[in-house]
Amino acid sequence: MKVTKLFVAMIIVLGISLSSTAYGKVLWKDTFDDGKINNAYLFMSNPGEWVEKNGVISQTNPTPGDTCYLIYPGGFGEPLASIVKIRIDDWENNAYSRAGLGFRLTENSGQGYAFLIHDNLGNMEFLNDALAWKDNDTPPPFDEVEIGEWYWMKAEISDDGLKGKIWPDGEDEPADWLLESALDFGAVRDASGNVGLNGSSNIDAGQALVSFDNWAVCESADECTTSIMSVESSGKLSNTWSSIKLGY
Repeated sequence: MKVTKLFVAMIIVLGISLSSTAYGKVLWKDTFDDGKINNAYLFMSNPGEWVEKNGVISQTNPTPGDTCYLIYPGGFGEPLASIVKIRIDDWENNAYSRAGLGFRLTENSGQGYAFLIHDNLGNMEFLNDALAWKDNDTPPPFDEVEIGEWYWMKAEISDDGLKGKIWPDGEDEPADWLLESALDFGAVRDASGNVGLNGSSNIDAGQALVSFDNWAVCESADECTTSIMSVESSGKLSNTWSSIKLGY
């Protein structure tokens, strides 16, 4: 009888494993719930003032300088996708006001490619830091970002190019990318596999305060969804199996 129950338990655990992997390959994520900034993060090329509390991480210096990234040096392979929830806490329209996602960031300059809210809250654009803008200025599909409201930003990079989209929290993810481009603006950067969160503005002009939540990195954009933040980590699977075995 115990053998039969144990076999059933194994099937249940296997089902948990398969249902989890259906969400795809999550390479890394941070929900910012523990109130402690990850020791692995780098803060470049201007460090800014990053604070993690109340379940979010915020860049709280209104004029930290350009550029200002929180970088996770994961060294991930490409293609590579990233998703994050973002909130603009304060903003002054200026060419140096920007917030969003970074890719191929270097560990010496802290610069790379970025998908950004740029200049004003009704403009999205690609940047190759310190080298070139794509000049693909495009409004979000909902007109403009509102201060104090949460949105999702998602981007993917590979040798084929950079893609990005943004949508309000609580709404369905758009099927199509808002922006798509080849890596043809500025010199092509090496695929460092490092990702980041950008909250920048120039010391002498502009002002930008931004908060982030539920940041994840995946092998592809299809795997990087809002739902992955609620999926249990693989480590919890072994804990579940241990608990079941103790009952037999």
